[in-house]
Amino acid sequence: MEGNFDNMVPELHYYIHRKCTASWKIDPDYISFIDITYVIAGKARYFINGTEYIVRKGDLICIPKGTHRAAVSVPEDLMECYSTNLFLRDQTGSDMSLPLDLISHIGNVPQLISCFHEIHEEWLKREFGYKLKVRSSMCLILYHILDLLFNENRISSKDIRIINSIRYMSTHFAEDVSIDTMASLFHIHPVYYGNLFKKALGMTFKQYLISLRLNHAENMLRSGEGNVGDAALQSGFSDIYYFSKLFKEKKGIPPSKLLPLERKKNTEAFK
Repeated sequence: MEGNFDNMVPELHYYIHRKCTASWKIDPDYISFIDITYVIAGKARYFINGTEYIVRKGDLICIPKGTHRAAVSVPEDLMECYSTNLFLRDQTGSDMSLPLDLISHIGNVPQLISCFHEIHEEWLKREFGYKLKVRSSMCLILYHILDLLFNENRISSKDIRIINSIRYMSTHFAEDVSIDTMASLFHIHPVYYGNLFKKALGMTFKQYLISLRLNHAENMLRSGEGNVGDAALQSGFSDIYYFSKLFKEKKGIPPSKLLPLERKKNTEAFK
């Protein structure tokens, strides 16, 4: 799932902020694109491969390419929605599909609505580079949808203490950051803070901190910005041998394998 997610390249073919009339309909036909529609008010009747669905406020509709599709209004409760038709390919140009149900109830998602508003504005203005900007907004829409439906470790809690913790740790991960020091920033007990953190992210404070440090070290090694020792120290590890062992355990390869050839000769001891 993660690899597919990172390789998605959406191309928007059609967009509309639809406010249905009583006579609105989509004629029956097979579609040559992916239809993603987010219902923000009212209802409509969709017919997908011969099966009828009643879609309502908060529903996300994802109809795959090649599907037989039709739709009509529900006159007593007219639908309002954002509707997009797109082609989805990977970075090699091959067609991709989305791992979504035909209908998913996601409720009110402000981030999605904001992205659709951006598309709406650019789609109408059609100024220089609008297709590039629209593509970036569509990438964000896909990100928010997939994150919402599939990322088990997403921050579901709205607790501002956890949100601020994540922001703090993203810039101070290489320092001596501990549960005690973080809990003291928010004037709560370390045990309570630890439970709060794990409930929100699905992992302990220490696990999350280590993942940040290892990811930063990996970035350094892949870019050739330093040797194994540099990557360890600048990521918050004082023991290089412990770092190398942990890196291999979590990433599946020794850190020295990520170094350019000229640096590997000087880091054989850390394999």
